[in-house]
Amino acid sequence: MNHSLEDDKIPEDCPLVQVMTLEEYRNSQERVSQELIFERNLHHIHYCKADWLDQAIFGTFLIPRKEALLGDKSGFCFYLDRKRLLFIDDTGFAQSLMDSIAEEKSSEKTSLVHLLFQFMEYMIRDDVLFLQKYEEKLTTMEEELLDKGLDNVNRAILQCRKELLRLNSYYEQLADMSETLVENHNGFLDEKDCYLFSLFGDRASRLYSNTQALKEYTMQIREMYQSQIDIRQNRIMSFLTIVTTVFMPLTLITGWYGMNFDKMPELHWKYGYPLIAFLSLFIILLEIWYFIRKRWLK
Repeated sequence: MNHSLEDDKIPEDCPLVQVMTLEEYRNSQERVSQELIFERNLHHIHYCKADWLDQAIFGTFLIPRKEALLGDKSGFCFYLDRKRLLFIDDTGFAQSLMDSIAEEKSSEKTSLVHLLFQFMEYMIRDDVLFLQKYEEKLTTMEEELLDKGLDNVNRAILQCRKELLRLNSYYEQLADMSETLVENHNGFLDEKDCYLFSLFGDRASRLYSNTQALKEYTMQIREMYQSQIDIRQNRIMSFLTIVTTVFMPLTLITGWYGMNFDKMPELHWKYGYPLIAFLSLFIILLEIWYFIRKRWLK
């Protein structure tokens, strides 16, 4: 699909902005300069980057989907020269974004470089809100952990860390990409264009910092979860220690009178059994009183 922009220097029938699938591009008669380099990038979309050609810019985007951060990414290429901005995309992401830009574009003339900047801005324009909602999700997880003691928290935290790591890498790549554009090796961009991409780089860096903070937040939740486990284990160990301490004197009495020596008078005394039973009960009550006084029983 082609989009046209107003420009007095370009013929009206010249498509300035093009979004093609890979098959459409190969069947097209319109080729880009240094096509071999461009074709190589079409088949190796591993991250977001920008490179310079002679009076042209080309690069790739690999964008994680917000609805499924650990799923497949949207990968496509772009090419920009003095006469056109070309996107080659089989995922439909570039087309949908260009449609959104076309719906909101004002009647003012827009350069191709500025349109690429707008495209990149649209890619991350709702990401601040997305990260805020993600933080709310982590806060809810933390509250439920304190109130209910969630099961499988480690698995949930691991998934969150993987998602944030993917976002973190994505924003870092965008920041590096903007630095490449600002360097303007071949003088393709003017000072205003460099300033725009510098602003974009600052925004991508802030998003990168936000995801870093969220990653640290997940670590805090994990440490809290580990603390909850340690507290639970300490309570169990305290209970077992108290039970062991309570029955230790009774075990001693049982072992003492289980020796069955002939000269043990309590074995033949008619009050021997009630005395030992009373002594055992008295020892248990004495120990419980001592534990309560020391606030060991809560």
